[in-house]
Order: sequence, then C-alpha cells, then structure tokens
Amino acid sequence: MERYDVLICGPIFTDLIFTDVSRMPSPGEEVFSQGFDIACGGSAYITAVSLARLGIKAGVLAPLGDDIFGGFAKEQLHREGLTTSLIYPAGESFRQVSAAVNCAGDRAFITYQDPLENNGYIAHVLEVLDRVETEMLIVNARPEFASVIRKAHDKGMTLVLDLGWDDEWIYSEELKELLRMGDWFTPNLPEALAISGKDQPEEALQMLSGLVTTPIIKLGKDGAMYKADDGIRYVPGAPIDNPVDTTGAGDNFLGGLLAGILKGWSLTDAIRLGNYCGAQSVQGIGGNANSPAWEQVESEFQLNNHHKTLGRKQ
Repeated sequence: MERYDVLICGPIFTDLIFTDVSRMPSPGEEVFSQGFDIACGGSAYITAVSLARLGIKAGVLAPLGDDIFGGFAKEQLHREGLTTSLIYPAGESFRQVSAAVNCAGDRAFITYQDPLENNGYIAHVLEVLDRVETEMLIVNARPEFASVIRKAHDKGMTLVLDLGWDDEWIYSEELKELLRMGDWFTPNLPEALAISGKDQPEEALQMLSGLVTTPIIKLGKDGAMYKADDGIRYVPGAPIDNPVDTTGAGDNFLGGLLAGILKGWSLTDAIRLGNYCGAQSVQGIGGNANSPAWEQVESEFQLNNHHKTLGRKQ
C-alpha cells in the first residue's frame, strides 16, 4: 500500500501576484506595481511544497482540470518532487485563478473558481483514504468535508484542520462540531477570536483547547501561542522588516510546524520552526518562492538530535 507522511485536501490556484504597490487604486484608476510573478497558490499547494522541501513525503488531493491552469499546476508539483497521482480530474476546463495585490505590508485578493462537482471530488478523497496509508491528513473544516473528516477520524489518522474566513460559517456551531474531531488547529488571531466568541487571545485559546486536542494561535510577526500543562506559552516570531509578499506565510508556518512534529521535536521547537518558515516565505514573491529547504534549516539552526531541541546559531 502506498504511504505518505501527510495528505492534503484542497484546491490549487494559479496566482497572479503584484508586489510593491504604492496604494490600492480607486474605481477608474490604474496603479502600477514594481514586482510581478505567476505561481501556484492555495493553502494545499503551499503547505505541500513547504513540507516537501523539509523532507516530508506529502500527497496533494486537489481538483485540477485538463487545461492551461491544470497543466501549469501539475508541472509545478512535479518540479517540487510531488506526485500528481492523487489529483482529482475535474474535467476539460477547471479555472482557479487569484490576483494577489501586496500593498502597505498587507495583501488583497480577487479570486475566480469554476464550480466543482463536489460529490465526485469528495468520493475521490474518500477512495484515496482507503487505498493509501498516511500519518496525517490536512483538510478544511468545512461542511463539504464533513464525511472526509469523520472517515479520517474513524481510521485513527491525525487530523490537522484548516480554515478560511467565512462570515457565517466561522460563527457556527457546526464548525465547532467538526473541530471536536481535530488533533491540530492553527487559526490566526481574528479567526480564533471569532470562533471562540472571546475578546482576548488567552481566553480564545482556552476555549479552543476544549474543542481541539492541540490548538495553536498564530500571532503574525509576534509568533504563536499554545496551551501547555503549566499554562499558556508564547513562542516569539522572526519578524521581517520589509516583507515582499505575505501570501502563504501561515501555510509555510503549518509546513514547518508539522515537519517538526513528524521529526519528533518538542512542540515549542516545532513552532519555532514554523515561525522561521513563515518568516522566510514573506521574503519572496509567491507562497513558496522563499520556502526553506531542509539543508537551509540545518545551516540556520543547531540541531541536537538526542534531546530533539532546536536553537538558533549565535
């Protein structure tokens, strides 16, 4: 039976990325950017590439069409050493495109996605879960993935739940029910506050700890926080003075975090690695332009394999 360290569900987008934009244009205006690139995006792709570069065998269960966009995505997957054997064939044409505009240290997106025949895609994911072995499954905590989450939970897989902002879903009780089946959950602070209904990060973390086995709240450049046996712990970030493109920073954080966990590191050290990967990623255009390879991690950090600890070089 084929085996992967991690399986990842979700779409792959073709991203048109505009960087160093002085201001967002008003209606009728045109503003030129100082940087541009085309890359694959979407959390499934970015996280898979981040993991692959860190030496983790990842499989992507994404819907792709038999068109220029699907061909580009498959080419990029192969380039990163990732298989396309688990891809769901979404038909002759399946367009998934985003325009990302980076301005004043933040980003905005305009996205288009053709409708997906969801029943066929979910059936494909369920079939893959039956014929391959994996230690972890990363999946969006959305209602369309409820059967996938339940199956992975029943099979004893480690469930890593992702989330995209939705004004209705994020406040729903149905979301909380799905989170109760999860092992890992890494929301950013606005997501954590919205789900928990709390005003303070510490209160939100406490509430999420009653839902998910191990929630970790991302705090952007300030790092991340989690609940340990002796209380809440904060793991400092690795701030970058002039980020080029913040697209995919959270996905790179997740890749680094899970790589550390799969390599047997302590949770604090795995979060440090996640912070490092997230910080590195914002220094290039696109979600993976600057995602570090494992050799870079070994060069940047002093690794003590016996104690499984991680410390920055002085």
